[in-house]
Amino acid sequence: MISFPVCPLFVPGNKLDWIEKAESSDADGLIIDLEDSVPAKEKSTARKELDDFLISTIINKPYLIRINPLTSEDGPKDLYLAKKTNDNFLGFLIPKIESSSELSLIPESINIVLLIETPSSLQNISLLIEDRRVIGLALGGVDLAAELGSDTSWDSLLTARSTIILQASKYGLFTIDSPYIQIDNLIRLEEESLRAKAIGFNSKFAIHPRQAAVIKNSFLPSENEIQEAKKIIKAFSISEGGAISVDGKMIDEAVVRLMKKRLILAGLAQKS
Repeated sequence: MISFPVCPLFVPGNKLDWIEKAESSDADGLIIDLEDSVPAKEKSTARKELDDFLISTIINKPYLIRINPLTSEDGPKDLYLAKKTNDNFLGFLIPKIESSSELSLIPESINIVLLIETPSSLQNISLLIEDRRVIGLALGGVDLAAELGSDTSWDSLLTARSTIILQASKYGLFTIDSPYIQIDNLIRLEEESLRAKAIGFNSKFAIHPRQAAVIKNSFLPSENEIQEAKKIIKAFSISEGGAISVDGKMIDEAVVRLMKKRLILAGLAQKS
């Protein structure tokens, strides 16, 4: 089965009543956010309310909790929530991470997704991902653009995206593309989602439920792509190896690996 959502949807940590609506949306995962969407004066209350919520309520979709930066006053306090999570908890999304020393604060049993949103975090990715708890990398495009003095267009952040994909590939980490902030422009959202998928991203953040279907349809393989993958894998499995031709395409082991990843993304177990 698919082990990571292709469309994790942000839910403000101070508006937990939105979780039920988010679970009924097309999003296949949630990000409960204690950082940017929660005003500074409400952070303590939001953390306590989320603590109580996790004790009494089961979240039915895979979810991450975006804590506050570990260098802030609130970040280390947020880590206490790890004790109140359930089976669908994927781990903590760590914002503005820049040094591997920050990760020493996180309990050993907790998975980590690193949110890359400063020049230093981008520069230090190769060191940060050496921590065995890191399961994914995500791009925080708006924050990074603010640091760089650029806009948030595709071309402006292409180097950052390419760096994330390159580094994630070394350890087989999941990757999440930055959210598209123009909520009503679903055409441009689809264009950016398809571009992100083309360069290797596994998923893309959603900031509104109406974005979820577009993102999922962009990232998940179509029925034709699934059938193609099955056909290629089967043909290669009964060949003598090397390179073969399937429907006029040259197929070798590298192509087969891509096809297997396609089926994993579709949530399909590969049969021998």
